[in-house]
Amino acid sequence: MFSDSIIWYLFLGGGGAGAVTVLALCDLLFGRWSKRPGRERLAWTQELSTPFFVRGYLFAGGALVLGTLCLLLDLAHPERFLYVLLYPTASVLTFGSYVLSATVACTVALGAIALFGSARTPLALIKALEVAAVTCGTATMVYTGVLLAQIGFIPLWGSPLLPVLFACSSLSVGAACALAGTWPEAAAAGRLMRTLSRADAALIACEAVVLVAYLALAAGVQGQGAAVETLLWGPEAWVFWIGFVGVGLVLPLALDAAFAATGASSLVAVAVPFVLVGGFFLRYCIVNVQFV
Repeated sequence: MFSDSIIWYLFLGGGGAGAVTVLALCDLLFGRWSKRPGRERLAWTQELSTPFFVRGYLFAGGALVLGTLCLLLDLAHPERFLYVLLYPTASVLTFGSYVLSATVACTVALGAIALFGSARTPLALIKALEVAAVTCGTATMVYTGVLLAQIGFIPLWGSPLLPVLFACSSLSVGAACALAGTWPEAAAAGRLMRTLSRADAALIACEAVVLVAYLALAAGVQGQGAAVETLLWGPEAWVFWIGFVGVGLVLPLALDAAFAATGASSLVAVAVPFVLVGGFFLRYCIVNVQFV
């Protein structure tokens, strides 16, 4: 029903929003805005460096911009996106256009501040931007699910759990992007890497729980059971079981557990792309597989 560019938009837009949300929360709760003296702060928070935020916002901003381009590519007339912004109406599409644009703007601003010197920027402004980034990023993550959920006549799309599932997946992808930002400083950021790995594992576990609830709820709704059966056992069910469940859930959890036990940063380097692949295939399966 939707083109591949929309699937990429759902993945990149949601993942980019998840990344900026994770980064902004790290700084708001544990970074420069922590009320604890440096010596009393959690050990891993001492490793929240400026280069870490620069790389993280670069990943997040790149994903959001590419996601927006995918959305524009899918439109027969890309100028309609600007029209929606200039002439808003009370619709889900208008809401999504505004929160996506605001998330991109916050990400670019925070990335520029991190890159060119936060010391010269008023902390109140940084805090305001981070609060806005968390708010708009969360709204964008949820919107990627609401966009499909509003089309209630399509099986598996009308579930109230779909936005929750996409939000969990987006946060997991976002945590993986933040984790990738620690690679160049792996030797000096081991505790930060371990904390982000644990957080991503917890988010993946939450994603799995919500997935089970989502499918169980859909299976009990008249007219949706066949779609669930097609997703799980149909001709392209291997995409769901291998691409999403295997590569996107099981393998990252196993690698995170192995990293927690051994501390080998190479395991994280393998886990991160698996999380990203799983995030893409979740959206691919929800959008396409039920129509096979």
